[in-house]
Amino acid sequence: MKFKSLALVVLLLNFISAAHAEEQSKIRLGVMKFLSRTQGVSEQQAEAVGDIFARMLTNSRYISVLERDRLDEIASEHKLGAAGNIDASSAVKIGKIAGCQYMLLGSVTNLSKKGESMNLWLWGTKSEQASATIDIRIVNVETSEVILSLSETGTAAQSGKNFNFYGMTKDEAELIGMEAGAINAATSRLGFKVRETLTGEYAQVLEAGDKDITLNVGATSGITNGTLYRIYTDGSEIRDTSGKSLGRRVNNIAVVKVVDAQNDFSIANVAKIDGKECGSYKFIMRGDKVSPIYAQEAKDLIARKAFPKSRPIMKDNEMSAQELDDKWQQLKESQSKPKTQGKKKTWIK
Repeated sequence: MKFKSLALVVLLLNFISAAHAEEQSKIRLGVMKFLSRTQGVSEQQAEAVGDIFARMLTNSRYISVLERDRLDEIASEHKLGAAGNIDASSAVKIGKIAGCQYMLLGSVTNLSKKGESMNLWLWGTKSEQASATIDIRIVNVETSEVILSLSETGTAAQSGKNFNFYGMTKDEAELIGMEAGAINAATSRLGFKVRETLTGEYAQVLEAGDKDITLNVGATSGITNGTLYRIYTDGSEIRDTSGKSLGRRVNNIAVVKVVDAQNDFSIANVAKIDGKECGSYKFIMRGDKVSPIYAQEAKDLIARKAFPKSRPIMKDNEMSAQELDDKWQQLKESQSKPKTQGKKKTWIK
């Protein structure tokens, strides 16, 4: 009996030690209170947006988000920032005291809603759209360098719908309906970019079937039913004349629409926009990357005929990203060249 009890204690200590080691290996990020930089958005509403953004990042396996209350406490104790207006220099000082590696500063720079109506003889139409713009900066605490500066505008045009605003009540945020949808769209896109920049972590396809696909992100990452996501792979790297990397090309595969957003995963179908399907299930594979996309962006991809009619198959560790991109380019060229059949030219479809 004593031996069993000792074994349980050892097992528990090992579990605690492993959990502590995992937590210590995470990137420590401090998220400062978001500010309002526009009329019509209160200080409380801007703070609520910052809290939502922080909650999205806590879902990452590789990021540990420090509680904002602790950061506010440090700012108050050391008299850093007046009335909550923390600049990058003050954020770095707060981050060093709190033991953070990076500090994130954000603000809401626009939150608006507009509507259009048309009244004819027997009938009329009315449409409304909300937009929200959020700016963020991430500062490296050790070097004081701003490593990421992004601005994202989210839009929503579904009046009459209430969004699950990450468990926040109307009294906390007073942001519901289309405004909440627009903010959700902006924070979701920013969250994806922050996680990939800091950790290399990205959303991806877990399962690819003939009728639906499973994504490894869900409601806690900002995904909601009805939203659109691009399925893609990385292409060749783009460099400027000095050799600095500016990013990568994108090999578009499909656009999907979420039909069932669970907490940590989602089920999606290939989207159909204006009667046209955005890609095919048969070209979607496990491990493909996922990022948010707007309906107009999806329409542009359809107009550009950006979705593949075939796809190079790559086994694990068999090709480099550059080699795979070369395969994609070869396929695109072969699909765009006329095929001669006798004297008549026809295009491969």
